[in-house]
Amino acid sequence: MAATPLAERPLSLKVLGALLIAVMLFFVWLTWAFFNKAFVDTDDVVVDTGKAGLNLPQNADVKLRGMIVGEVRDVEPAGDGVRITLGLKPDLIDEIPANVEAQIVPKTLFGEKYVALIPGDGASSGSLQAGDVIERAEVPIEVESLLNDLYPLLEAVEPAELSYTLTAVAGALEGRGEKLGDTLVQANDYLEAINPDVPQLVDDVVKLGTVSDGYAAAMPEIGRLLENTVVTGNTVVAKRTQLTAFFDEGTRLANTLTEFVDTNADNLEALTKQNRVLLGVTADYASTFPCFTGGMATILPRLDSVLRNNTVHIDLELLAQQPGPYSLDERAVVPSNAKLDDTLAADPRSTARDPETGLPKALGAVCQDLAQIKKGNITFTQENPFKVATEVYKLVGVKDSHGGKFGDPEDYERSAVASLDSAGYWSPSMADIDSAGQREDVRAVAAAYAGVDADDVPDAASLLLSPILRGTAVDAR
Repeated sequence: MAATPLAERPLSLKVLGALLIAVMLFFVWLTWAFFNKAFVDTDDVVVDTGKAGLNLPQNADVKLRGMIVGEVRDVEPAGDGVRITLGLKPDLIDEIPANVEAQIVPKTLFGEKYVALIPGDGASSGSLQAGDVIERAEVPIEVESLLNDLYPLLEAVEPAELSYTLTAVAGALEGRGEKLGDTLVQANDYLEAINPDVPQLVDDVVKLGTVSDGYAAAMPEIGRLLENTVVTGNTVVAKRTQLTAFFDEGTRLANTLTEFVDTNADNLEALTKQNRVLLGVTADYASTFPCFTGGMATILPRLDSVLRNNTVHIDLELLAQQPGPYSLDERAVVPSNAKLDDTLAADPRSTARDPETGLPKALGAVCQDLAQIKKGNITFTQENPFKVATEVYKLVGVKDSHGGKFGDPEDYERSAVASLDSAGYWSPSMADIDSAGQREDVRAVAAAYAGVDADDVPDAASLLLSPILRGTAVDAR
């Protein structure tokens, strides 16, 4: 029986349905947050006005010299007046003078109102700050003010004309007073019920316009998104076999890994425990790794210079004096951990130095010098450049300074001697190694094996080949 594809299994369908609902809820919340400007930071200031019922909508514009600098965040009664909270843009509040005045004016004669900030007379001592209160506020002329101003005008009308007008109105209303009263009562009830929701209605209409503008601007992107979604859906349908095979392979891989872990759980645990010891040792000597890598970085260019074009290139330099060979009792030894721990000079974490000379007394200080040599802060010298303490050499079996190569001679138990022979030095002079006849024999052997004339063989052939050929019978053919 064929296995049901993963995408068609009941559990998968339930998970996909839940994810779809979660995504839809997220977008609904995100739309609400954008409409309420939950992600907009503002600096709030307060405006106290002397009249209530201005029906100033929430999120109304706040303008300074015609430029929008914020919005109305809240309108609430405060005693005999109204307290309006203005949310100003943080990047523009420093441009608003502290002596600013507020005016509540409509955009048109019967249009939506907004708050206009008018700079006061004279220079301001500073800018408006968050939490300030703007006490100088003016409101536009309302309908009641208009009627109050209109009453004196009506008094100036001719009585005859006013009587004629009132007679016409009375004739029109004659016999309809009760119905007109009922109508006015019902209208009053409707207005009383609707009036508290008018600001919210206006605000909703404004927001609806904003939402409509946003969707209209984003309609090309929404169309492309839907078009791409169709293409993606068609691709998923066309590749459903491959997707099913991929999920099946993933399931088999997960089962294989589960079986592997179940089978080798004890081995993996043992490997982890064993690695702790190894990693602990590595951590103790981690400070030496930069020394090693730094040395390799320094020596690799030199090795590349020596090994060029599949040929070894060397510069042979005859030294006046060279340390002699190691003695038979100088055998390399590996000291114990206890002995290493007891020796300060072998601690790579210590940076102790000689207070008088400043030379390193531990490997940690040597590593510091190597790092400075790599950076060019310390001049590299050929004579014992690493300055390792004598105790480190003694730990690995060195029993003589070998001419200062491994520290000062007085640091070792052997007494210093004056003659080069007794000190283990030898003279690299070619005349002291082979006789003239022996050098000619070595030259002839080298020329025969190299396939060149004996005159083309350098004098260094005797120095290089003589130690190898001594005591060996050679037949040149």
